[in-house]
Amino acid sequence: MRFNVSARTPQRRRRSVVGAVVAAAATVAIVGCASGHNRPGSGDGQIIVHLTNDLAPPSDVTVYAVTQDGIRRLLGDVPPNKDRALKVPTDVPRGATFRLVAERTAITRAVVSQPITATSGGLFIDWDLQTNAIWYPEPSN
Repeated sequence: MRFNVSARTPQRRRRSVVGAVVAAAATVAIVGCASGHNRPGSGDGQIIVHLTNDLAPPSDVTVYAVTQDGIRRLLGDVPPNKDRALKVPTDVPRGATFRLVAERTAITRAVVSQPITATSGGLFIDWDLQTNAIWYPEPSN
């Protein structure tokens, strides 16, 4: 004679509940992690400079952030007729005023931006070297 015994013993039910709780916690952690990252310059404190090197005559440039006290921080190099996203180092104090400086390799006169104030919420800056124009685009959602 055979008896049908439920495969759901108390121990197996406990494992099932624990498994469901672990799966739910993992889902919450993944969703929280994915939504916790901000775009650069959108409140995470990072300052990003999108630089368009459209100088005439074409020239490589080396870009620095220079604070009022004269400390230069290297951002990077941008080849002629290219654009790059450069990060301002996080050691630029929030609230400090700095200028962007693009030094040409073959020409002694640098392109110097208007003063910029570092904010705690981060910034996204577009800088066009040909016109030496800076603007702060609104972050898109």
